Amino acid sequence: MTRAVWDKMESACGATVAEIKQYGDGVMGKSMVSRLVKKPCACCHKLFADDAALEAHWELVQHSAHDAVCASCGRHFPSYDTLRQHLIGKLPKESCAAAFATRGCKTCLEIFENEEEENAHACVFREREGETQRVGDAPCVALDCEFVGVGEDGSENACARVCIVDAWGATVLNTWVNPGVDVVDYRHDITGATPEALASAPKLADVRAKVLGILLGKSPTTHPLDAGVKHLVVGHSIDHDLRALKITWKACRQRDTARFPLYLRHTHLPFKLRALAETFLDEKIQAEGQAHDPEIDARCSMRLYQAAKRRSHAVAHKWFAKTLAADPVAASSTSDPARGIALLRQSINTHGATRTSRFWCWCHDIGATAPKPKP
Repeated sequence: MTRAVWDKMESACGATVAEIKQYGDGVMGKSMVSRLVKKPCACCHKLFADDAALEAHWELVQHSAHDAVCASCGRHFPSYDTLRQHLIGKLPKESCAAAFATRGCKTCLEIFENEEEENAHACVFREREGETQRVGDAPCVALDCEFVGVGEDGSENACARVCIVDAWGATVLNTWVNPGVDVVDYRHDITGATPEALASAPKLADVRAKVLGILLGKSPTTHPLDAGVKHLVVGHSIDHDLRALKITWKACRQRDTARFPLYLRHTHLPFKLRALAETFLDEKIQAEGQAHDPEIDARCSMRLYQAAKRRSHAVAHKWFAKTLAADPVAASSTSDPARGIALLRQSINTHGATRTSRFWCWCHDIGATAPKPKP
């Protein structure tokens, strides 16, 4: 029964919705009116039929400060792309779209309350000259490979070039690779590979050994503080590159920009690295008709990783405070937010709403190898 129907009932019988509800409850027990009172989630604002459905949603989605959050209304989203649809998509929320158009960062999608905040904003995606890896952060490198076609019809992949950059974007390794098998398709337009370049290149086994040395922190290029420490490996669809190099690396030490939830499309499918680089880094890479440069691709992956790692989650915590300040909770004839706010309060009281089983936020890599203080 819609609100319009209730309005007609009010005018027809001269009673308010509350009076109709009171009468219905007395005659029918759990009335149709009570079933119209929805339970909104305090984070994503979705409406649920009852407390049980809301609690099941909360358990499944695991809302936390790591979500993408609209700075104007506090609504949580699973990715930057879904937040972007909310702000500037085909059906944006009008008030949030207006606030974003007035004072919003087109890259990280933050919205500012005044000009002072806007001028002081340092977007996490902005490249900072001279910035260095923080001491104690989990050591990391970014890897990118180019592939040639092998096999009977050239549909199988073999590694033909490898590039690795460090946490600062400096090149650690950039080499052609002799795959050791007959190449059917050099895919020159994409890879830039030629028979001459691969014939004189080091063998795959030798390059693999160098890559492993870098990942294990046993390379001459390894920073002294990270010597002997297994590195995180960053990349776009990094599992493909590792498989081509015949390297097994634990998933917990992989940081894949093609799978990181905040970088996914609103359809939950991955963007191409080219699209992520243009949207967040303002860089045009992998242009049509030009060979891919694995050094540039690896550097873009590293910048995307470092940006996600630097997120402060300040917007989420600001809205947590606003939501919890609404106490006592005001219920209406159609919405009762009490249980949703109680679930949020419980999450904050337990662990500050910083834990989620939905994904591993890369901000956890900050200080990941820092020595623990003595008791």
